[in-house]
Amino acid sequence: MDGALNLAVMRELFLRGSSSLPGRGRVARSRFDTIPEEDMEERERRMDCVELEAMDFTGCISAVFVNALTEFVNTFLIAPNEAEADDEDSRGRFGRFTEEPLIFPSLQRLCLRGAKSIPSNVLNHFVLALPSLTHLDLSATRVTPEVLATLGSSGRMHLHSLSLAKCIRLTGQSICNFLIDSPAARELKELNLYGDSTFFTPITADELSDLVQRAPCFTKGELEYLDISSTPLTPAILSVFPAQPKLRSLGLSFMPALPLDAIADFLRVKANKVEILTLISTSPDLGYGLGTGISPRQASTALHSKIIRPLSSPPFSFSLTSPTGLSGKAPTNLRIVELAAPMLSGLGGGGGSWRIIRSKGGRGWYVDTATGWCAGELMRELEDHPWRDELQRLSDANGNVASGVGWHARKMEVSIAEGSFLYGRLLTLLCLCRSFTDMACLDVKTACTVPCPSLTRDEWVSGRPSPRSDRS
Repeated sequence: MDGALNLAVMRELFLRGSSSLPGRGRVARSRFDTIPEEDMEERERRMDCVELEAMDFTGCISAVFVNALTEFVNTFLIAPNEAEADDEDSRGRFGRFTEEPLIFPSLQRLCLRGAKSIPSNVLNHFVLALPSLTHLDLSATRVTPEVLATLGSSGRMHLHSLSLAKCIRLTGQSICNFLIDSPAARELKELNLYGDSTFFTPITADELSDLVQRAPCFTKGELEYLDISSTPLTPAILSVFPAQPKLRSLGLSFMPALPLDAIADFLRVKANKVEILTLISTSPDLGYGLGTGISPRQASTALHSKIIRPLSSPPFSFSLTSPTGLSGKAPTNLRIVELAAPMLSGLGGGGGSWRIIRSKGGRGWYVDTATGWCAGELMRELEDHPWRDELQRLSDANGNVASGVGWHARKMEVSIAEGSFLYGRLLTLLCLCRSFTDMACLDVKTACTVPCPSLTRDEWVSGRPSPRSDRS
């Protein structure tokens, strides 16, 4: 599908709207002044179009797309003194402008996940042309320490969500410098540094300890989503980890040496609002690491005795009025734990109200089906409730579910402004199945190049999805 993203499409996507855009520090000028061959009617058509607020280029790796983006950047976003003026190949089909580079202040959310064919210099100029970004996903791209340093020194960007998962060219020091020193990262609420067994996050234990104690996004306690899977997290680092009272989704996968007791203590004392926890290939208590010799039965017992029961059950107390012996609220909001497939198989049919729910893509979660949000409050021990019935139906489906089912999304969703990781994949407001000629005239603010889940007719026509809080 990304083979349709040629230079003409790029112009339709970005060169639209009526605002006059200032160059970087120079006098404002219209973006249409850079296209001298267009007639007045064509300019007026584009000026009537709504400027995009979000763009999703997930998985766009075709040569057509990369060449088009490169030509667009060279033509409109690079100042003349940064390239050879007489270089015929770099001028682009429409000629290089002679004024300041364009910027696009209306675009706030950008996802380039998996767009690993984009050259680093093109990526740098493209992202810097979006000074109003609040959501940025650079997972699995060619982003380099130099690009990250340039973003950090721009002084114009204020990010709320950032994903640097599996960026093989970044160093631990460059990530720490950006998160600690950059003004762009001070207001982060969602941070994804995910790594797995194929590529560990390049942060050392000393760097991680320094990061959690100095980075404003950690010290402020405003994070709602955090994934630091595969980092060298230790009980000592957890002991100096600042409290995270707003954290709802936490990724701690691929940490084979981290004991469950340390995780439980951290959640109970410093992050008791966490609802979703990932423990894929984590902890010697679950049979990971060298020489553990833990059987599936022992791993299941450890999970229930050290994580499930202590964190999701109210404390026990003897009372003549309480037939169950349980009183008060559970110490944390934990209700979902993501586990590796072998571990899920060892759990059998689950215990109590906890059931296994598998996604279409192979991920799996251990879910408390009797816990859910009702009237703004997290309720446990739900009986004969539609929420519990629906979760039980998903469990019975054994992975034969819609592509939007799941929790703790690793891909940032740019079609919504808030909760881009937490809420997962909602519908896109624009699909590439519509022609780009028609698209330029539509009153849309989001462009997306990934497939969208099935929509109702009312959702498609109105462009407003029904809220679904547990999609991934």
